[in-house]
Order: sequence, then C-alpha cells, then structure tokens
Amino acid sequence: MPDLNILRIDETTRRVTWGLNLLPAKNKGIELLVQLAAKTILTTSGQDYLRPEYGGNILSLAGRSLNKRDIPRLNADIAYIVRTTEEQILKEQVDKLITIDERLKKLTLLNIDISFITGEIIIETLVENEAGHTSRFYFDASMRV
Repeated sequence: MPDLNILRIDETTRRVTWGLNLLPAKNKGIELLVQLAAKTILTTSGQDYLRPEYGGNILSLAGRSLNKRDIPRLNADIAYIVRTTEEQILKEQVDKLITIDERLKKLTLLNIDISFITGEIIIETLVENEAGHTSRFYFDASMRV
C-alpha cells in the first residue's frame, strides 16, 4: 500500500509538519506507517464521507485555553486519541495483503510535554511494525494559557 508523502517528517528531529516534500516520493516500510499514523491522528472524524468514523480527532483539542488543572484531562484525551488511532489502523489492516514491514504492530504514546512558559505542547509517538522496526515522530502546537 505505497503512498505519497503528505506530511514532512524531519529526518533528524522527527518533527511532523504539513506539506508535500520538494520531490514527492513513495513511502514504504516503517516510513509508510509513520505517515499513516500521523495522518490518522490528525484526521477529524467525518471528513471522509466513505468512512465518517475514521480519524484520531486531535485537532478537536485545538483552541482550548489551558491551565494546570486541565493537564490530567488533556493527557487522558491524547492517550485516548493515540489508542484509537492504533485500533483504527489495526482494524483497517485485517485480511489485507500487507508486508510485515508495512503492517502495524503497535503505536505507543511516548511523551507529552506541556510548557506553560513557552505555550507549547509536544506529543511524541512511537510506531512499531510487525518486522520489529520502530520509528518515532512528534507533533508540536501552541496553546493558550
């Protein structure tokens, strides 16, 4: 299930940003899974009329004002989104001919870093395929405090 890059993932920092790479290339193996996981987390349910329930809905958290009392709820929401994304991808791969390099084994939330000084939130995630290869990526966003 090769796909074109739809997100930029910095080779060194593994930071995810939107946009096509200068030279679009087909992804394969673990990089395909990283793209799929990142896209699924960022997709809002209802955007795809053929699969209205599909998407991680992380963008639904955008625009919230946060204070320190909100951190446990925000952490729980993000963990739920990552878990839901993992379930959706695993369900989508059932009964499909996908190589072990491109078949998801596990999607793990590694860290959520919230800085009230900079107003930044960083969500770090690890993708593991059935071949045992792993790759991490992260999202960052600004928040109102």
